[in-house]
Parts: sequence; structure tokens; C-alpha cells
Amino acid sequence: MTLLDCSHQTIETLSNTSDNQGTAQALSLALHDSSQKEVCLELWKSLESQFDEVPLMCSHTWTSTWIEFYGDLIPYSFVVASQADKPCGICLVTEGIDQFDGPLAIKTLHLGTAGEPAADSVCVEYNALLVPAELQRDFMQGLMELFEQNRSWDAIHFDGFASAELEGWDLPCSEEGLRKIESRYFDLKLIREEEREVISGFGYSTRKNLRKNMKSYGDLNSQWAETIEEAEEIFADLVSLHQTRWQKEGQPGSYASQRFTDFHKALLQKLVPTGQMGLFRVKLGEDVIGCVQVLIDRNRVLCYQGGSAEYKGKLSPGVIADYFCIEECFHRGFDAYDFLAGNSHHKQKMSTHHSYLTWAQIKRPRWKFTALNTLRKIKQTMHLVQKSNEDAD
Repeated sequence: MTLLDCSHQTIETLSNTSDNQGTAQALSLALHDSSQKEVCLELWKSLESQFDEVPLMCSHTWTSTWIEFYGDLIPYSFVVASQADKPCGICLVTEGIDQFDGPLAIKTLHLGTAGEPAADSVCVEYNALLVPAELQRDFMQGLMELFEQNRSWDAIHFDGFASAELEGWDLPCSEEGLRKIESRYFDLKLIREEEREVISGFGYSTRKNLRKNMKSYGDLNSQWAETIEEAEEIFADLVSLHQTRWQKEGQPGSYASQRFTDFHKALLQKLVPTGQMGLFRVKLGEDVIGCVQVLIDRNRVLCYQGGSAEYKGKLSPGVIADYFCIEECFHRGFDAYDFLAGNSHHKQKMSTHHSYLTWAQIKRPRWKFTALNTLRKIKQTMHLVQKSNEDAD
């Protein structure tokens, strides 16, 4: 039983855009289930040609590959937007598996390639809609009306969208339903325009640490994969380093999921030749110091995953791998090197600026949410009372 009944569901809303006579045009949304996958994906590919830039996370390549490896696990549907009976936008809607709000199991809907169990998740960031910018607010209004026709879901999730974009949609989210997170990045374009060296963009202590590390390591060499064969070799090294590190800390590591690993192996085959994925490696002789996997989204480098050798004394292999990769991306003409969501010490010292990504949630007024919120407030009150008593002592 799916959360969305796709049988002849359509919604029509008045768009802010007008035709040549200045008459407002209706925006029609239609829901199509996964049995129409081939037709919808072909339409998706056709619609891409109408956009000057296509965000990677809503591209045909990313979406179709995700469906190939996750479509048997995650129920999904397509929402097609049309004006004057002509398709103008499309969006993937998924139904979450093993989703929780605290201890509560909940039924969720997600926009884009999301909704996977945590252990298998691709953790989509810079999520986006393949819908013209001027129609996105109307599209979202129609989408919410479309979802309201079905009462089975508990919450709608908007995972990893650029905050400025999501805020323009005027979603009915409560303050508790919004999680806005810094995405730290190194501004390559600014450094290039100011005709400065990359290392000058870091703070004093980071520059000092980088120079000491490079001097201590000695003759390091780096490689950006130019072929699929080179990319596969570097990816294998990355997986090995990543898994070794996390397993030593008692964690399974991202690549413990075969589904996740196979998804990225398939993406590698498609995105490396088009320049939308980079695999980068730093070595000392035959020893691998670190590897980085990046995704290229509208000339912005997204630092998706990495693996580095063990720390030895004060040597920082992860810092060295990121620095060399930032240098390489600078020389390749990219605009920014984005470390994605999170504000760790490493991301702070290796970045120059930040933007924001948002995870939003719209909940139905369920009794279980009311009970959970009450318990949370009781817990917060008890914590404050305990802290007050401790301070008094």
C-alpha cells in the first residue's frame, strides 16, 4: 500500500506567469506512478534541454541512476507540471522507508532522491527541482494541494535544499520543522579574481600547518582521474581508506552498504566522462595519503566523500588531501569548493565562506506528534531544573 494514489490525480493552480496577451496561465500538476517510469524519465531528459543550467541532484542522470539502485526499495512517483498542455517541469516524490521522529516510526514523503534508510542513504544536498524558477512557488502550492488528496502520510520532508531557494516557496512549516545548516566553502572565484595564491585564503594557523605538513611529507604527488579506469582505481583506494578509518572507530562506514557503493560505481561511469564527478588522490611514493570524491554542480565543486591515511604524529593527511584538491579545482576554473552541510573544525579552517542548506518538515496534526512534543518539553524542563539545582549547589 503506497502513500500516494496515482490514479488520475491532477491539480490546477493559477500561475504568476502570463502568455503573450498578459493572461495568467494555469499550472497543472499530474501524478504518475513508477509503472510509467520509462515515459517520465524520457520526458525528464527532454525537459533538461529547456534549462540553461540543470542542478546535478535533479538531473536525469542522477535521478535515473538513483531509481536503478533504490527503486526496488523506495516507492516513488513523478509529478509533472504543465502549462497549456505542454510539460514544463518534473519532480520525483519518494515514500520514506524506516523513517523516524525520535522513537516514533512515521510515514513520510520526500522530494527528490531521498527517503532511504540511514545506512543506505545518499544524503542528498543541494537538492533541487527541475521546474523553472518563476514557477516553483506555484508548483509547490499545487504539490501541497495534490498531497492533501491523500491522508496516509504523517510528514513531508524537503531534504537538503538551498535555504534561499526553499524560503521562496512559502511553505507552511513551523519553526520546529526547519533545520538550517551551514555549508562551508572555499571561494575559488574570489581568489582567482584577486589574483592571489590559494594558500593565502586560509587563516594564519592553517597556512602554517599546511606548510609544515607539506615539508614533513616531502615529495607528494597528486592525480585527478582523467579516465574511467583511473577513477575506478582511485575510488577503490578511497573506499578502503574510508572503511578502515570508520571501522577502527566501531562504525560500519558508508560503504558497508552495497547498495550505496554500487550506486556510486554506476555514477562514476556516467559522470566522470561528462566532467560532473572528480576522483582525486594524493600519494607519497606508492603510499596513498588521501582520496577525495567530488561532484560538480553548476561549476561548484561538492566535496562528497573522502578517505585518508592514519594520522602520524602531527601529520594531517586529510588536510593535505583537501588542500591539494582545492588547488587542483582552482586551476581547473571552478567557482567554489564546498564541504557541504556541517560546521566541523576541519571544515571551518579549510573554508573561507558559508551558505546555508535547509531540511524542512511539514507534519500532519497527529496525536503521536503532540504526545512526543509534550514528552520533549517535559525532558527540557527537567534538564533546566537539574541545571538550576547544580548551579545553586
